[in-house]
Amino acid sequence: MFRIKKFKSKVKVVYTLSAVAATFGLLTIYPAFSYSHGKADSFYKVTLNGETIGSVAGRQQAYDALAHARLRVNAEAEGLTCIEQDMEIEREKGLIGNRLSDSQLEDKMYRILKDADEPEQDLKDAYVVNIDDYTVTLRSKDDVVKLLNAAKSTYDTENSFQIDLVREDTGAYSYMKAVAYRSSTEVTKKERVMATNGVTTPAVPEETKDSGESVKDGITDISFAENIQVLETYTDSDKITDIDTAIEEVTKEKEENETYVVEEGDCLSSIAEKYDLYMAEILGMNPGLTADSVIGIGDLITVTVPKPELSVIVTKQMTYEESYEADEEYVYNDNLYTTDRKVLSEGTTGYRQVKAKVVYENNAEISREIVEESVITPATPKVIEVGTIVPPTFIKPLAGGRFSSGFGRRWGTMHKGVDWACPIGTAINASCDGKVVTAGWVRGYGYLVEIAHSNGMHTRYGHLSQMLVSVGESVSQGEKVALSGNTGDSTGPHVHFEIIVNGSQVNPLDYLN
Repeated sequence: MFRIKKFKSKVKVVYTLSAVAATFGLLTIYPAFSYSHGKADSFYKVTLNGETIGSVAGRQQAYDALAHARLRVNAEAEGLTCIEQDMEIEREKGLIGNRLSDSQLEDKMYRILKDADEPEQDLKDAYVVNIDDYTVTLRSKDDVVKLLNAAKSTYDTENSFQIDLVREDTGAYSYMKAVAYRSSTEVTKKERVMATNGVTTPAVPEETKDSGESVKDGITDISFAENIQVLETYTDSDKITDIDTAIEEVTKEKEENETYVVEEGDCLSSIAEKYDLYMAEILGMNPGLTADSVIGIGDLITVTVPKPELSVIVTKQMTYEESYEADEEYVYNDNLYTTDRKVLSEGTTGYRQVKAKVVYENNAEISREIVEESVITPATPKVIEVGTIVPPTFIKPLAGGRFSSGFGRRWGTMHKGVDWACPIGTAINASCDGKVVTAGWVRGYGYLVEIAHSNGMHTRYGHLSQMLVSVGESVSQGEKVALSGNTGDSTGPHVHFEIIVNGSQVNPLDYLN
């Protein structure tokens, strides 16, 4: 349920960590979120104070209409009047009926608000803190700052940064933005506003930077991962949470599902160990997986990760020394295939001092960027020779056919190819580009075509009924070279196919695309 509390003839002040706040989102007081419109086949049913208004295309249309209707009621009000409203927005797919226009929706809401009775309640000033889907109501602005500082201080143990709320005036209304600034630095209002607009609060005063003094190692920036909005309102006393309870609720870690992307070398047991989970827990969160399942790079695995309601992003500058490897260098050889690689020089490991910007979320590193380095011992690159020729590929030499015999020992002897049973006269095609080196009768094979390929490999096609090429003729991959038969030592109509590497037959199935 979306519950909004409104007040006639009273401008409400909004505090937010978000750099952008919608005008009417601020005026509607609670909550002032941004929502996406529904899809073409989705509708939203809107109900206000228990009365169904109709259907709209998206949630934001309902919020905007309520803001305009509220403004109309405020314009007609005399004195301070409090009206409590309940608005429900339910998503429905395949809903039949027309969607309301903006003006129709606003008019209906205006009528309901005009008819609303004023509740007789003992309302108190309060501050509603929205942290994504989590909401807590506090008694004062000081409690809000204390809550945010408590979350921040878990990761800023020296309290080098503080949270403050800065008021902004637009003319029509006023609101506040929250910023983090250095405790030891006198930060001006202008600098705090810059921070809320996406400009990082200066780590040291500008005059210090101008003097040539470099930024010291340590925390350079702090922010929150979630969208946080703090709104001033009136509410019942029993809905206000005491600050100690709020701090415990917001900062304690809670388990929530997260998606892990499988990396090279991962297996289910190693992922379970990484997240301190039992294998049974991993399997329970991932239907379809078993303990014997094979996972591949890029697969998505659901894991449980403890997180607080409010996550803190801390950026640190760090200076340290480390060993490093130079980027590999390549020497290209136009006489080799791209699959050929030869190390010409192993290279050496270097040593350097680096200054890095490291970003953490709740003390877990999420990125690292080297911003400056000083080489102590230079590294030399590994030099690798690689080819430029695309190696030939091999295809099955016929369309259809029934696989009747594989590569390996058979009937006490070695079967040095594979067989496909097929009717006599089936077209047999060149598996790869090449030049015909044999086209005739060969003992055991019957009529045989053998083709030499550019990479030194050969292919053979045996037990043919007819040959369609001659020795010395060049053929293209897929070109018809013969018709299948039942000649030579054969137990029935089929084609015998071999691939020869360095003079020895290999399993053709390992090479076919």
